[in-house]
Amino acid sequence: MDGDELVRDYLGRLEAASWPLPPGRRAELAGEVREHIETALAEAGRHDDVTVRNILERLGLPEEIVASDVDSEPAPARWIDARLAYAAARAPSWGPLEIIAILLLTVGAFLLPLFGPAIGLVLVWLSTRWTTREKLIATAIVVVIFVLPILGLLAVSGGAGTGS
Repeated sequence: MDGDELVRDYLGRLEAASWPLPPGRRAELAGEVREHIETALAEAGRHDDVTVRNILERLGLPEEIVASDVDSEPAPARWIDARLAYAAARAPSWGPLEIIAILLLTVGAFLLPLFGPAIGLVLVWLSTRWTTREKLIATAIVVVIFVLPILGLLAVSGGAGTGS
C-alpha cells in the first residue's frame, strides 16, 4: 500500500469505529484526525510509506481514538455497548503458550502419549487468555479421552477373565 492508501484505510477504520458517536462529532473527529495527519506529513516533508506508517502508529488505533473520545463525554447506553464490543474485539489473541497447549493436546497425544496432553493441560491452565469455561472444557475432553480407553480395556479384560 502506498501512503495515500494507508491514510484512506486508516480514516475508513476511524469512520467505522466512530459509529456510536453523534453524527456531528463523527465528522468533527474525522476532520481533526485528517488535519493532524496532513500537518504531520507536511512537517516530515515526506509522504512515503514509512513516514505515513510512523505517523499513523503514533496516532494509535482508530478504535482507541474513538474509545478515548467516548470516555471524555457522557455515555449513553449505545456508547457503553460500543465500548463493550470494542473491548471484546481487542481481547488478546492466542500467543505461543496457547498454540503450544493446543498442539500438545492434539498432536501431542500421538507424539508423547499421556505426557503431551497432560503438559498441554498444564499450559491451558497457566494461560491468561483462556476463559475458565474453556479450561474446564479442555480438561473434560482430555479426561474423557484418557478414561474411555482405560474403561474399555478394563471391560475387555474383565469380560475375558470370566468367560471360560
